[in-house]
Amino acid sequence: MLDNLDPRDSRSDEPARTRGDAPAPGRPVSDREVPLTGRTATADIHAWLDGEVPESAVRRADTARDVDFWNRLEKDVEVRRQMKTPVHVYAQIMDSLPEKVPQVTPWWRTEQTVSPMLLIAAGVGLLAVGVAVGALLLR
Repeated sequence: MLDNLDPRDSRSDEPARTRGDAPAPGRPVSDREVPLTGRTATADIHAWLDGEVPESAVRRADTARDVDFWNRLEKDVEVRRQMKTPVHVYAQIMDSLPEKVPQVTPWWRTEQTVSPMLLIAAGVGLLAVGVAVGALLLR
């Protein structure tokens, strides 16, 4: 991972240069800490969103964009809350439902039928397991 792939450093007519920011040999390379460039909401905005302080206390030059954003978002959400399903879609949904609710019986209450061949195969399998266990115990 420390290979220098810069073609300018591999010229034969220039002496090899050492970079000042290259890690020293034998020293582990650590991740660089990169500062986040995104804006973060202040505690005042969180308090306003929680309803603890009025909007006028939060609206300042540096937080005006955040306050406007949250106000626009609230208006959009309020419009979405007022949306209703169209009548024809509601009618289609209701028409597709069955008239009677089907009765589902649990599997343990249903009648189980077993074929004679299945019983014979299960008996032979149990006999084989018994023979194998007996052979291991007698050794």
